[in-house]
Amino acid sequence: MCFFKKKEPKPVIESKFTMKQHVYFRRNGELMFGWIYEIKQGKDGKIIYDVQVGGQCPAVIHDLPEESLWVKKEK
Repeated sequence: MCFFKKKEPKPVIESKFTMKQHVYFRRNGELMFGWIYEIKQGKDGKIIYDVQVGGQCPAVIHDLPEESLWVKKEK
């Protein structure tokens, strides 16, 4: 017998970035970088991201809009 519940599948969200992608953004006037931790859709229908920053003691910055993130272009 198995007592585990089946997890509800998350709806697929068409977004510009993917999970665990390296991105840059500005916060409090400083340039920061991190990795996409979660992709969500806001109540207004816009896509928002949670971004993980830091190394040994990471933090997650919640609800960053898609327009504020970008990827460094490869040369």
